[in-house]
Amino acid sequence: MNGYYQTNPDRAGSRSIVQSLRNATVVIAGASSGMGLATALAFARRGANLVLAARRPEALGRAARLCGEAGAARALAVPTDIADPAQVGALARAAVEAFGGIDIWVNMAGLGAFGPFEAIPIEVQARLVAVNLVGAMNGAHAALPHMLRRNRGVIVNMASIGARIPQPFTAAYTASKFGLAGFTDSLRYELLARSRVQVCGVYPSFVDTPALQHAANYSGRALRPVPPLLDPEEVAERIVRLALRPRRALHIGTPHALVPAFWLAPEAAGRLMGRLAARFGLGSGPRAARTDGALLVPMAEGAGLRGGWAAAERRWERQIALGAVVAAAVGVAAFVIGRRGDLGRDTSQPARPLRLAGR
Repeated sequence: MNGYYQTNPDRAGSRSIVQSLRNATVVIAGASSGMGLATALAFARRGANLVLAARRPEALGRAARLCGEAGAARALAVPTDIADPAQVGALARAAVEAFGGIDIWVNMAGLGAFGPFEAIPIEVQARLVAVNLVGAMNGAHAALPHMLRRNRGVIVNMASIGARIPQPFTAAYTASKFGLAGFTDSLRYELLARSRVQVCGVYPSFVDTPALQHAANYSGRALRPVPPLLDPEEVAERIVRLALRPRRALHIGTPHALVPAFWLAPEAAGRLMGRLAARFGLGSGPRAARTDGALLVPMAEGAGLRGGWAAAERRWERQIALGAVVAAAVGVAAFVIGRRGDLGRDTSQPARPLRLAGR
């Protein structure tokens, strides 16, 4: 049934290349909205067999119908809580029973929580980690026996720019994404040593999806995305290309240009980003009641591709872009000054607090 991979049989670590997605079996966890739905539709347009998973049966059924209309060979909806290993195991078995195997598994399910760390109930933060990190581990654990049996397959884990730059006031989210990045690389190198199964990480910046509608919000303010925003269909197309030509990491979005500032001077850049996040997220915007979002209980709202942030983005992007430039400049300057100062001072002494103009 499957003739989609071309490999070098003499090299266990050689790259597996999907030659055609038509009738390939693709499992997508978190497929009912946003990037997950966009990715399902992108694979559907290539004629793949799709197995879609999410907690919301109605939204998932709608996603399956849309995929059928888009050209999927077949689209199967399997309501699943990705944080429950038993349900994820059943999801993998459903894919194998329906289509004979699993070619590509995409761990797309993810949730967010914003606010001061101590203000967010710990059970909400534990649930976030269970979905974002443990959910991806559950998915890989369920898919791998079926992939290893045929010695081929691609696992795609949806990380975030938050796995490269710590995001203040999203401590649990940042922890989950840094953990997912480490898990992805560790599993990738393990499998390359003993199989042809590929594991890849995707690291987009902010995407225009309904994710903020689903997020827990303990900031006291309405949540707003940080521009510039990516379009979910653009991210989905990049994921399809990654499945065709797997590699370790896919970084999407111009904010990744800020990463060197954190490598050069993490303390100075991090303090500045914290203050910018406090001003933007806690000190401005409409007031909003605290909410757990969809972390503990699924919500009907937000079942589309986009979050409708495009117009608002134009109002905020100049302010945020200026802050990003300042952060990068501070990082480079702090690194240069720090290197010079380290030659003549005792570096065991704590650094002085960073002061901003007007503070």
